[in-house]
Amino acid sequence: MAGVTAEPASWTPIDALTAIVGAVGAAAVVWAHRQQPVTATVLAAWVGVATWLSAIDLRERRLPNRIVGPLAAAVVIAVVGAGVLTDELGRGGRALTVGAVAFVVCLLANLAGGMGMGDVKYAFPLFATVGWFGREAVAAAVLITTMVGAVAGAAVLAMGLGRRFRLPYGPFMSLGLVAGLVVAGLGRW
Repeated sequence: MAGVTAEPASWTPIDALTAIVGAVGAAAVVWAHRQQPVTATVLAAWVGVATWLSAIDLRERRLPNRIVGPLAAAVVIAVVGAGVLTDELGRGGRALTVGAVAFVVCLLANLAGGMGMGDVKYAFPLFATVGWFGREAVAAAVLITTMVGAVAGAAVLAMGLGRRFRLPYGPFMSLGLVAGLVVAGLGRW
């Protein structure tokens, strides 16, 4: 219909909760990295994108390629650029390898029927980022992602929704990102 505009989507309580959790996560990351203000700012922006993706995943059960693709490219550029600027190309290579391994592990989970392709693609930039900060950050991200996802999965099963319920995993991955970045900042990588 010509001249008719669609009404903007209204915020749901889940959207509001996601925004609050994202803001708290970004604040925690900024606080943990307060000694490096540029790093803190860039990582807070990353958490903002993760929050946006989480809200989309909760609402639509998907992580759009139009966001995840450019995010992955930005992370590659940032990691390689940071490696060049700090003369730590090996560290950058390890970070990209961590991202690639996470991608492959999630791809295997997808092939087994346990994870969506959006989550698979999201794993690369997320784990390449925490990979830059080292083992402790990666371990924290994996632990929180897995634990929170497992608790949510158990709750879905306990509510009788069954195995066919499509549980959005992106928000749990985003919580893992925040955990890894906070651990990295507190560890003073």
